[in-house]
Amino acid sequence: MEISIADQIALDDALVAPADRLKIGKCNLRLSSDVTSKEATLQVVYDVLKLTPFYKAFQVTADAPEIYMQEFWASAYVHNRSVRFKMNNKKHIIGLEQFRDILQICPKVGNKKFVEPPLEKEILAFLASLGHSGDIRKITDVNVNKLHQPWRSFAAIINKCLSGKPSYDSLRLSQAQILWGMYNKKNVDYAYLLWEDFIFQIENKNTKKYKEGHAMVLPLVSPS
Repeated sequence: MEISIADQIALDDALVAPADRLKIGKCNLRLSSDVTSKEATLQVVYDVLKLTPFYKAFQVTADAPEIYMQEFWASAYVHNRSVRFKMNNKKHIIGLEQFRDILQICPKVGNKKFVEPPLEKEILAFLASLGHSGDIRKITDVNVNKLHQPWRSFAAIINKCLSGKPSYDSLRLSQAQILWGMYNKKNVDYAYLLWEDFIFQIENKNTKKYKEGHAMVLPLVSPS
């Protein structure tokens, strides 16, 4: 028996009141495994990304009704470094290791300790060394479009896939650390850096920027 539109609306409203919903413009900026580009530099970037241990994170996806996405963002909060949320009115908890499994991210070199990425001061010096054309005193001063190619394309893809932001926006520290690890071919815990970015989005979901049309990006779920 098919549910009526009125009944479906009532069910959706019971999960998340319309006033508490966020505008979900897009999510899962998924990279196709057979993507090709007419731009030579961008094609090189795609080819290099395929060799990274976190490339599958750009491909993993699952269809879900949009109301469940709304319920996730309405209920999600961080507790003891884990994310607690509701899905279909049932409580769930996810931590770093589950996140790592979902995105199918494994260490680049098995049984080797992860290399700790540098903190902001050294990261800013690293970004400057990539040819950033403007002064950068803090991470928010970084403008992706002021980097030289191909680093501009790497940063733009990371930024868009994690944040849903246009390429000219600044990088967050965890995103810049991902770029640092790729550039230096370090065995960085990329799953942890992606997790940190995910935590950031949840902890800042109620800011004005997120309330006014930000495309909330969850790298493993998209509205059907």
